[in-house]
Amino acid sequence: MNGEYRQLDALLKQREIKKSEILIARLLRSASLAEKDEQRLLLYRARTRLLGARPTDALDDLLLLKEQHSKLFDNPAVLELLADSYFARFELASVGFAERQDATVAAQIYRDILAQFPDYENTGWIQYQLGRVLLSLDDFEEAEKLIREALMSPSHIASLTAYCYERLGFISYYEHRDAKRAETLLRKAIDTYPASEPVLWLAQVHLFLSKVRNNTDKEAALEAVRQALAIAQRAKTDNRAVLAEIYLTTAQLLHESQGSPEDVIQYVNQFMQVSKKPLGVDVTWSRAYEMLGDAYMTMQRYDDAVDAYLMVLELNPYHPWETSIYYRIACSYYQTQEYNRTLRAVDHIFEHARHEGQEVNDYHVYEVLGNALFALGNYQQASEAYEKALSLAPANASVEKIRAYLKYAQEKLNEPSL
Repeated sequence: MNGEYRQLDALLKQREIKKSEILIARLLRSASLAEKDEQRLLLYRARTRLLGARPTDALDDLLLLKEQHSKLFDNPAVLELLADSYFARFELASVGFAERQDATVAAQIYRDILAQFPDYENTGWIQYQLGRVLLSLDDFEEAEKLIREALMSPSHIASLTAYCYERLGFISYYEHRDAKRAETLLRKAIDTYPASEPVLWLAQVHLFLSKVRNNTDKEAALEAVRQALAIAQRAKTDNRAVLAEIYLTTAQLLHESQGSPEDVIQYVNQFMQVSKKPLGVDVTWSRAYEMLGDAYMTMQRYDDAVDAYLMVLELNPYHPWETSIYYRIACSYYQTQEYNRTLRAVDHIFEHARHEGQEVNDYHVYEVLGNALFALGNYQQASEAYEKALSLAPANASVEKIRAYLKYAQEKLNEPSL
């Protein structure tokens, strides 16, 4: 069996999950299989399932083995696999469905390994993983200490140094609010990541680097996300989730920097092509449609803009800036001379404000209201809307157009009836 085990090790190193599973299944069917070989193959199967993002299946194998052969779990490598499976199930659970108990169990197993096997050859990985668990539990101080220790501890994980630098960059950025230090650590992660390892992780680090740079250097942020895209496109494994995040981040950066609206539309559409369309509420897709709507407005494609904005509210019916979305819908309708629809969109703004117990204090809303009323010949109401807009406009606002239309509306009211 030694030859088969070496073959399995090689397949798992290359992330050949399907081939590993086929070989393990064939070996398990062998009529002359010894009990020790069966146990070892089940451990290989658990490891394969974990690498294939199926931690629950991995745990099924491991917990059955623990029940039948508890002495196997006197081995730190087996305990490591058990803890990694618990933590992976916690991380991969859908938002809102993660079992915090899985993270707690994983943490305890990692602590037991460190206490019972101080000379374990993969101690660095155990410290790193425990640090990650503690980050998920918001214990940043101990997490940082453990991950720093992991950098100096023995491990057979080739990419561990890069992983540690990436998590330390995460802590610097989110906990210490030190973007400069975070960038330095992320650069170290990129520089120390082995060329033989899967490239998708490296793409995600470049994506994170773009976020770190975003507040200070938009162009450098865009360069990082472009590198992320180039790396992800070289990936031999399923890259759709990473590509979706890259496309959306690129669109966001271009949108914020007032880049080409055509490029924003292109990247949002690419995001939608590689992502699974949501069946219900989804704030990420809602944000994507909002950027799409803004880009269409810039290009004066007002019908497309309205369609996009309506999708924003359909995908996020509790949108925190609902009045802003309806204002943009109203402006789009006004530009296409659909004045009654403009008024209905403005009515939504007032209705929402009443529901929230608030006042509408944005003078732009009264301006578009006045414009629609003026176009429909309701000069008295248009005058009132323009006067309200002027009373709410800040001192530095450009209100010459509002004053002009208020004057026209008043002149229309004073014209003699025929």
